[in-house]
Order: sequence, then C-alpha cells, then structure tokens
Amino acid sequence: MILATVAVGAIVMTACNGNDDEVSTSGTTTTSSSTTTTAPCAVSGASTDSKSGAGPDTVALLTNVRSGRQPCADRIVFDFRDGAAPAYTVEYEPGPFTIGESGMPVTIDGSAFLVVRFPHASGVDLSDPSATQTYTGPESIHPSGLTHVREIRRIEDFEAVSVWVIGLDAMQPFAVGQLTGPPRVYIDVG
Repeated sequence: MILATVAVGAIVMTACNGNDDEVSTSGTTTTSSSTTTTAPCAVSGASTDSKSGAGPDTVALLTNVRSGRQPCADRIVFDFRDGAAPAYTVEYEPGPFTIGESGMPVTIDGSAFLVVRFPHASGVDLSDPSATQTYTGPESIHPSGLTHVREIRRIEDFEAVSVWVIGLDAMQPFAVGQLTGPPRVYIDVG
C-alpha cells in the first residue's frame, strides 16, 4: 500500500513536470499505452485578474525578497518582520515605469509586468530614530532557474508604500497568498 501511494505521488509529480507517459486529473492517475495525454500543470486559483488581500494598518517591515521554483510555478516571496503580512494588490500593468517620486524612467526585463503594491509596508523602520534599513537586498533581482520571471524590481519605498514590479516572459496566470512564521506574501506565476 505504501509503495502504491509513493508510485501515485511520483506519477502526479512527473505529470506536473511535463512527463507525457502519465496524466493526473483531480487526484486520479491514468496510464495509457496507445494514447498519451498530458494534463496541463496549473496553480490552484491562478488567473490574470487583479488580486488583493487585507492586512493591518500598521507598517510591515520588509526583510527579504526571494524566488524559487515550485511544482508548476515560479514563486516570489516577500518576507516581513514580526506581526502580520501587509495588505497587497497585485495586477498587470503595461508600463513604462518610473522610480518613485523622482520620475526617473526605469527599464524592467520582460514583456508583461505584475505590479505588487504594499500600501502599509517599507524596507526602512521609521519608528527607529536612526531609520534602520530592514531590507538590505538589491533593488533589482534577476533570478536564475525560473521559467517565467525575468526580473523583480523595487520602484518605490516612500511614506510606507512599497511597490515592486515583476517582469515576466509573457502574461501568465498567477495566485497570491499570505503565510505566517515569518509573515510573508507569496506570488505563484505559472
């Protein structure tokens, strides 16, 4: 029984990775020797529609931005210090883009752009008299090993509003969620 469960899990994982020999549909795995069909690998709840989530009115302090490959998706994660993950809005915008209030134009790699807005977030702790930076990472991240993400770029961090742009190869469906321990917002693209 354990071997059968492991085998089914392996088949489901290979179906998401593009193996044409098996298909996973709603938890049922089918094998065919004469006709092979591959179910598309999909992210639950993904679409190209704008998405938003609630959070506290207090300022969340950004500590890290990271990315990685998940089954069926590229994942971008925004980590925050203590408390709860902030409110967010994630939506496609065409550009061109500028850096914050300066209005300086910026080019972002990609041909479709997800704009991530955190209306109550910052990479600087302004409650600290020395205005300590909580996010010390790069302004522009060019992740390797991802399928769709070309660049992740911060374009604003002013008056507790943080805005990032994710440059993609093309418009892709995406899903957004919030997690705890540490508080974070993730975006799955794929």
